Amino acid sequence: MSSDERGGGEWAEPLQDLGIDTDAADRMARFLELLTRWGSAVDLFAGARPDTVLGSLVREALAALPWVGEGGTLLDIGSGNGFPAVPLLIARPGLHGVLLEPRERRWAFLKEAVRELGLDAEVRRERVAEHPGSGYELGTVRGVEMKTWLPETARLLREGGSWLWWTSETRAAELSNRVTEGHVLTFTLPGSERGVLAVWRRCST
Repeated sequence: MSSDERGGGEWAEPLQDLGIDTDAADRMARFLELLTRWGSAVDLFAGARPDTVLGSLVREALAALPWVGEGGTLLDIGSGNGFPAVPLLIARPGLHGVLLEPRERRWAFLKEAVRELGLDAEVRRERVAEHPGSGYELGTVRGVEMKTWLPETARLLREGGSWLWWTSETRAAELSNRVTEGHVLTFTLPGSERGVLAVWRRCST
C-alpha cells in the first residue's frame, strides 16, 4: 500500500528532502498521519495545529542523528507525542527503543504507533523513577524538567553513554554546571528560536 493510500502522501516528498531514505520517509509520513488523526482526541500538541508544528518537530528530532548509533537501545523519557524517539527509531531501524510514558492516553497512542509502524520498541506506562532498567547506551528527553530525570541518570546511563536533551540554551548551561562526569555540548536546532540540543556524554574524564 502506498503512502498516498494510507493518507500520508502529502508528507512523503518533503520528508525525503531531510536526507532519509524512501522507506524511512514513507514510515515517517505514516507516523505524521497517525499523529494528525490522534492529535485532537489525546491533545498531543498542547493546542497547536499539527500542520504548523510537525515539520519542525521532525527536523529537530533528526538533528540528533549524528549522535545516534545504528544499534543498541534508546531510552526515551516522557515520550508523549513520540518526539524525538519515534523519528529516531524510524531513521535507525537497527535501534531498539524503550519509551516511558505514564499518561494513559498518550501511552495508548504510542502503543498504536509502534504497532502500526512496526518499530522495534516497547512502550512502558512508567515514570522514570519507577523504571527498573539500567546501563543504557543512549537516553533522550524532551519536555520533561531536568529535576525529574537527572537524579536517575547515574543508574540509567552507562559510562560512555550519551544523553540527548532538547531544551533551551539557559537550561543546557544549567545541565553543564550540574553534571560531574563528562561534559555537555550544545547545538542549535533547525530554527534557532526553538532552542538547542544538549549532548552529554557520561564519562569519568
